[in-house]
Amino acid sequence: MFFNRITQIVTVLFLGFVIFTTPVRGADAEVVNARPALWQVKKDGGTVYLLGSFHILPKNYKWYDGIISRSFEGSDELVMEMEMTPEATADIQATVINNAFFKDDDSLKNHLDEAHYAKMLGYAKKLMGMDEAMAKKSKPWFMAIQISLVSAMTSGMDPNSGVDKFLEGQAKKTQKPISGLETPQESMNALIHHPMVVQAEMLSDTLDKIDDFKSYITSYLEAWASGDADRMTKTMVEDMADQPEMYQALLVDRNKNWVPAIEDHINSGKRVFIVVGAAHLVGKDGLVGMLQAKGYHVDKIQ
Repeated sequence: MFFNRITQIVTVLFLGFVIFTTPVRGADAEVVNARPALWQVKKDGGTVYLLGSFHILPKNYKWYDGIISRSFEGSDELVMEMEMTPEATADIQATVINNAFFKDDDSLKNHLDEAHYAKMLGYAKKLMGMDEAMAKKSKPWFMAIQISLVSAMTSGMDPNSGVDKFLEGQAKKTQKPISGLETPQESMNALIHHPMVVQAEMLSDTLDKIDDFKSYITSYLEAWASGDADRMTKTMVEDMADQPEMYQALLVDRNKNWVPAIEDHINSGKRVFIVVGAAHLVGKDGLVGMLQAKGYHVDKIQ
């Protein structure tokens, strides 16, 4: 499902462009004690931690304790997929505005079959209050994000509870340096510059599964919370691989681009805490495997 793919992008970048309701959370929601996967690489007195993130979470998920909190608090630097400075935010907003909508007579109606187009209109109206004139001008990648994010919000997901957002806040409180593995523009480029047929497949996939969104998001959350690498691979990564172009751009190519920077951190002699989407770490194209292939000893410590 496309929601699994947008967790590889910092989803809060897009919240300013969608209309959504307040996250739902029952008053009696039980606390879920998650144990997300954490790896470490040691070399020459330095240590790099690799934490698998879920970018938006329900408020009742608790994960920051034990070895994760000790490792983070003892680190010298936080490294995220990208560092969201005010300048970067402004750039990304401009990129979204320039690439999210058809500017000519083209529309979604020309790229979806009749059934998917009708379903898209139904969800655009139900979730975001869009009429057809507005909805059909969104490009497929952007409509998929809007539907996925609003569904996530109405299912109880909260961007302010995401792993990255929380750790960024903690780092700022203690003036811990923050850096990124890529620029927001690089991240956006992996998503938006695909042929229209690939974008349409992405949106159709979202629409095919959105009726059962709650079960899909629950399966992703449970896989992440378990910290089980095989379970995360099966749940998060194998689904992505069904769309090879997106899988290559959003996961494989970005991982390859990140490895040199991660190696620099490994060789820096510092204690560096790296947090990226959980799907980036596991599976045959994951960062853990890529580092192991380069001869690094990567230990799973949670």
